[in-house]
Amino acid sequence: MGAVMVVINSGNDIEWRRRTTKKQIGIWLGWLVGISIVLFAWSVISEKTVWFFVQDAPRQAADIGSRMIPPKWSYITELLVPVWDTINIATLGTIIAMTIAVPVAFCAARNTTPHNSVRAIALFIIVSSRSVNSLIWALMLVFILGPGVLAGTIAIGLRSIGFCAKLLYESIEEIDESQVEAVKATGASNIQQMTYGILPQVLPTIARSRSIKSVSLFYRWKCC
Repeated sequence: MGAVMVVINSGNDIEWRRRTTKKQIGIWLGWLVGISIVLFAWSVISEKTVWFFVQDAPRQAADIGSRMIPPKWSYITELLVPVWDTINIATLGTIIAMTIAVPVAFCAARNTTPHNSVRAIALFIIVSSRSVNSLIWALMLVFILGPGVLAGTIAIGLRSIGFCAKLLYESIEEIDESQVEAVKATGASNIQQMTYGILPQVLPTIARSRSIKSVSLFYRWKCC
């Protein structure tokens, strides 16, 4: 669509403008405020920047690159155990997260939560888990448990609870209620309604990796 032109009568003449004066002044003020914020942020960053490290960065990058190439393949045998530990941390952390995330998701979804207060607690757990970075969880757990695989596994698990539970409870809220009503009409209990009416619709979210909201048990494992 083309720009909307404003017609302004100036005496006997007709003047065409793209914007009204009020709108044009508003745009100028917006640009002025935006540029002022950028300049202020730049000045604050400049005051906190140690320019010696910035100037020395190319030399440091060249030094690291020279030590990376060519690779020292003889050292690869010493990496096997750390790589195996990393895979175990990601796998066990994801299992812990999904074990906790599934009941939390059912408590957080509007159509499956037993009470609004329970839903508020579940949502608080999800937000708290997602708000704290994995590195922060790891630092806290290393301080409590000491360095090692256990602290890393629990950190990944705690960080992944919010991610998995959020996508799960959103999928639960989007299920087809008619299937649940059909199961309920047969006289099924709440557990049976969940097992035969809700879970079949939610399971693809956990296992399938092609849908947009796919949880992504596998996607989360890849991100760990």
